[in-house]
Amino acid sequence: MDVKHRKETSVGWLRIMLTTLILIFAVPFSTMFADEPEMESRAVGETVDSAPNVTIIRANGDVATPMGAGEWDYLGSLSTVSSQNPNNYVHSGGGDFKFQVVSGPGGGAWYQLREYDPGSNADELVTGYEYFLYPGDTLIYRGISNYVDGDNKKAEFYVYESFSGSGSVKLWD
Repeated sequence: MDVKHRKETSVGWLRIMLTTLILIFAVPFSTMFADEPEMESRAVGETVDSAPNVTIIRANGDVATPMGAGEWDYLGSLSTVSSQNPNNYVHSGGGDFKFQVVSGPGGGAWYQLREYDPGSNADELVTGYEYFLYPGDTLIYRGISNYVDGDNKKAEFYVYESFSGSGSVKLWD
């Protein structure tokens, strides 16, 4: 009887250990293949008809190439703003445009690309969306020539952020 009891105890212990190991490895493995959203974005203001042609490249992600002449023109580094009608904007000929978050909240923040219009004309939110980005992330806008306006036939872009702090971005056209 003592041998039989010992075998039953060993089998029970083995089942518990095997079940524990399966759970330890199965849960992390199953979440590894879970679908995560490619980007965090949300429409701002009026309803937007279609999703914009925008790509987010996370700080540790792949490198994207421009669709225009084959090279990005570096426009410089600017501070982000949390108000409309800024003094720090860059000129763009349209087509493709990108910016990279250099500094900002480590936990991420909402960013918008806006087109500056002087005077009482309200600035435009490019594509109607804002994006949740972290320092090091890059946002690429494709085919945004419709924001080119004015006598200079250029778009005046700046980056608006939601955190009212100091941040900076690098910009390319």
